Amino acid sequence: MKPSHHLTNVFFYFLVLFLIPLTKVNGIGLEFGIYGYELFLKENQTKRPLEVPNWDFFSQRWSRVFRNDGYLNRSSGESGFVGLKDKNNRNQIHWDLDAKLTTGPETGLRNYYLGKNHFLGYKSKMFFLGVGRREHLFSPKSFSTQYDGGEGLFLEIKPESNLTFQLMIWDFYSGSLLLSKDQFHGLLRNETSSEFSTSEKKNDGFRRSHHRRHSFGIHYGESNSLRLGVHYMELGSFGPNTKDHPSETKKNSADGDSIFSGNIGFGILWEHLSFEFDFLWCKGSDRTRSQIAETPGIIPIAGEAFQVGTELKLGDFKIRSSHFLSDTAETNQNHQIVKEGYVSMGTHPSQTPYLSQIFRIFPSAAVTESGYEKNLALIEGRAFGYLTELVLSYQYQQVIVKLIGNYFVPYHEHGLLDGRIHFQKRQFEKFFVSEGMLEVALKEEEGFELGVGISQLYLPESMGIRSNFGYVYGRYQI
Repeated sequence: MKPSHHLTNVFFYFLVLFLIPLTKVNGIGLEFGIYGYELFLKENQTKRPLEVPNWDFFSQRWSRVFRNDGYLNRSSGESGFVGLKDKNNRNQIHWDLDAKLTTGPETGLRNYYLGKNHFLGYKSKMFFLGVGRREHLFSPKSFSTQYDGGEGLFLEIKPESNLTFQLMIWDFYSGSLLLSKDQFHGLLRNETSSEFSTSEKKNDGFRRSHHRRHSFGIHYGESNSLRLGVHYMELGSFGPNTKDHPSETKKNSADGDSIFSGNIGFGILWEHLSFEFDFLWCKGSDRTRSQIAETPGIIPIAGEAFQVGTELKLGDFKIRSSHFLSDTAETNQNHQIVKEGYVSMGTHPSQTPYLSQIFRIFPSAAVTESGYEKNLALIEGRAFGYLTELVLSYQYQQVIVKLIGNYFVPYHEHGLLDGRIHFQKRQFEKFFVSEGMLEVALKEEEGFELGVGISQLYLPESMGIRSNFGYVYGRYQI
């Protein structure tokens, strides 16, 4: 994002924050936190052939550089934040504030982050009109830490206590970034080297044009619930796979790259067991050449995926199993892509640091904070496949212990791809990326939290890479 856009967004969100008469508000919470981390990444000498010939290490750009000593070593550091949290109302003015200022880009973090909700609005008996960030009530719920929300102007209508219509009138989509999903994102990045810059296009001859999203959703029920959501996103030139010139956008109000997507699902809650299911779909177009070219090329986007999650509660124990499976792209006899598969939005579904932050391997093509992305890579990968997460947790008074396992295996890229969802083992690659994690935390209701986590990455031996990761964190709210 260009500096002017960055400053505009900062001004917008904090204008929303400071419009509230703070001198008349009771209970404003100041939040302080710090993360310390250590990563050990090393290379094993192996003579076995690489089993993943179609995959690169970093978005098909620098597999050789990744194997250099500059990244295969131990790195340690820390980052911190200070934030403001408050959820209150005054007459019919309601607000939910959650904003954090971080230690800055030198740690790999952005200058500020918003929480799942950060808005100001007017609420009546039947509707709520607000501005800011608002969580989508109709998003899939299979993965406990997955999140999507709008940033802009929204309207909610509630004709009954258990029925809500949610309309995102204008959403300046930015990947729905959360600090908890981005705190270790920049660990392997070289911020001082222009060669590895990923947040901005370089030398593309023009600035990024606008992009916007509009969403509508329905949520019905409480313990047993139904949800339906649809999104339309005009991509502009948002991302490395949107190539149109902004003059077309200025002239026609759209440049042709767009995605229309949705989800329909339900949740069932029994006394000790819950179940969530969502079917997801998308349609659109990826204009790979500009309309001003002699032979413009358009690749249609049409994909499906589904998510399933179940949770069992036995006293102080919880066991949660989550699954995501997308379709594949479709290719012709010449191995050229003729139709793209499913495209996801929002945060990464899983919660372990390697898969969701350090390596950031999404189980489908995705629209992230960097725009529309798709590639085969060990780091920053956006590949169609199967992702599963298993969480075992135990809480004793204020102490919470979690064991988390993540496993991702992509579809193979050999031969013809038919663009369908598959369940046979032969349709997937021979390699996988998995991670095991242990986290222990002390969490008080008053706003104090202290925790430690350790994680181990598992890769095929032929890749020649081993890594583990540890972190401590603390948070205090007054």
